[in-house]
Amino acid sequence: MVFKIIVIILFIANIVALGAALRALLTDQTDSSGKTVKYLTVRVILAVALLAVVAVGLITGQLGASAPWLSY
Repeated sequence: MVFKIIVIILFIANIVALGAALRALLTDQTDSSGKTVKYLTVRVILAVALLAVVAVGLITGQLGASAPWLSY
């Protein structure tokens, strides 16, 4: 259950970081401070963390696939 909550939090944080980067890109056309790059760097870090949490969850058995076409 903890892995699912962490995955949801990281996913939402990833969406928020992407929106913040878009906002920085649209409001500051010159982007002399590099805000867009900083926000996108945060997004990449969050995406890597999300992939790592999902991988650890799948390896440990805390997360699993429950698609109807998968028959175990």
